[in-house]
Amino acid sequence: MKTGGLLQQLNTVTEWITKIFTANILWLFFNLPIVYLTFNLFAIKDPAGLIVNGLTIAFFAPFILFPATTALFGIIRKWVTTDSQVPLIRSYWRFYKENYIRSMIGGLLIVPLWFILVIDYVYFAKTSSPLYYLFLAGGVFMFVFTLHFFSNTVHFHLKLFQSLKNAMLLSIGKPLHTVGITVGIGILFYISTSIFPLLILLGLGSLGTFVAFFVFNKAVER
Repeated sequence: MKTGGLLQQLNTVTEWITKIFTANILWLFFNLPIVYLTFNLFAIKDPAGLIVNGLTIAFFAPFILFPATTALFGIIRKWVTTDSQVPLIRSYWRFYKENYIRSMIGGLLIVPLWFILVIDYVYFAKTSSPLYYLFLAGGVFMFVFTLHFFSNTVHFHLKLFQSLKNAMLLSIGKPLHTVGITVGIGILFYISTSIFPLLILLGLGSLGTFVAFFVFNKAVER
C-alpha cells in the first residue's frame, strides 16, 4: 500500500473518530442533568432515594433527554443518508430547536409507559415471578420502539401519532431488525461498562444511535 493511501485512510479514521466523539459530547452536554441523576443512581443505597431519583429522571426526560436524543439522531441520519460532512455544532442546535416541541410531547407520552414498565419489572423480579420475563421482553420492545420513534421523527415528515404508530408497527413487524438493534447496542453497552468505560464519553451515544438508525433505514428501505 502506498504511503499516501495509508495516510488518507488514517486521516479518514481520525476524522470519523473526532466526529463520533464530538457528537457524543454534544449529546451528553445537553443531557447533563439526566447524566448526573443516572450516575447518582449507583451511589444511592436506600429504596426511597432510588424512587425519588428515578421519578426525577422520569420528570425531566421529556424536556431534556428526548429533544437532545432527537437532535443526535438528526446528525446520524445525515451521516447515514446524505452528508457525512455536516457541520456538527450548528446542525445539532438546528435539529434540537426544530424538533423540541414534537420530541417533548412524544416524551410525555412514552416516559409514563417506561415508568410503569420499570416498576412492574422490578416488582416481578423481586418476587421471582415468571412474569419477570414478560416484562423483560416488554422492555426490549419499548427500547426499540423508542429508538424507532426518534428515527421516524428525523427521517419522515409525519404527524406525531403517525410516527408513534409507525414506530410500533416497525418494532412488531420487523423482529429481526428489533433483535439486531438490541444485540448491537447491547454489545456496545457491555463493552463500555465492562471492558472500556471511557467509551461512554468517547462515543457510546453516537455509536448506539448509528446502529439504531442504520438498522431502521435498512428496514424502511425494504
